[in-house]
Amino acid sequence: MGNILDGIKYFIFDVDGTLILGGNPLPYATEIIKKLQRMQTDFVILSNNSSYSTLENKERLEEVLDVKLSLHNIYTSIQTTVNFLIKENITQCYIVGTPSMIKEFEEKGISYNDITPQAVILGFDRTLTYKKIEAAALFLQREELLPFIATHPDDTCPVDGGRIPDIGSFLRMFEQATGRKPDKILGKPNKMILELSLSGKNVQKNEVLVVGDRLETDIKMAYDAGVKSSLVLTGDTSKTELKQSNVLPTIVWDDLKPLIDYLSKKE
Repeated sequence: MGNILDGIKYFIFDVDGTLILGGNPLPYATEIIKKLQRMQTDFVILSNNSSYSTLENKERLEEVLDVKLSLHNIYTSIQTTVNFLIKENITQCYIVGTPSMIKEFEEKGISYNDITPQAVILGFDRTLTYKKIEAAALFLQREELLPFIATHPDDTCPVDGGRIPDIGSFLRMFEQATGRKPDKILGKPNKMILELSLSGKNVQKNEVLVVGDRLETDIKMAYDAGVKSSLVLTGDTSKTELKQSNVLPTIVWDDLKPLIDYLSKKE
């Protein structure tokens, strides 16, 4: 274990199922963040959850983990999607998303347009209504098909007491209704989100470790990007699922204790 962590200068953490679960911190998460800050070791918390703005993600993590964070410690699928749209010169979108998600898009120059959009954007909309579903479905059936972009692919989001439907579940509904699959899915496991989060960081890929609880997003992203990964069994993945998977992490931890133990020796 020490050999794997030796030389790591940059940590990438998942959120739900890795650092927190619902409104509660997972064991050792708070201590690890505070220790990394004391050690002046850089890290980013990488979230697919587009129901919160980047600022809201920062604020909820600060509250749940009882830590202080900088915005540079947070990177989300919203930021990845905005970056992609700007590169594609798409500035007018029908956005299926929460008010805070739409606000962040507009602050970055991507306008909400429910009349003549250039693309349909699907986020994790916890304010979803039938009116939004209907409008998106009709846009997706236009004769001149609009690009259909999802901020991330997660089927569910873990919360206290179980799981709730996330974008992956919504995508199947739209495919059933319109025959359309997304033209682009951003966020984990798309390695773009990892590479964008590393932009401007003075680290090599062999100095990066991804810590997450999902094989199909966190661990696959790390593998595709060529960085090391640790799967924690505190969230979505069971030992049985791990044995049956073709996507394998560099190392597996029951929880975050091996990391806190290692950092304690280094501090």
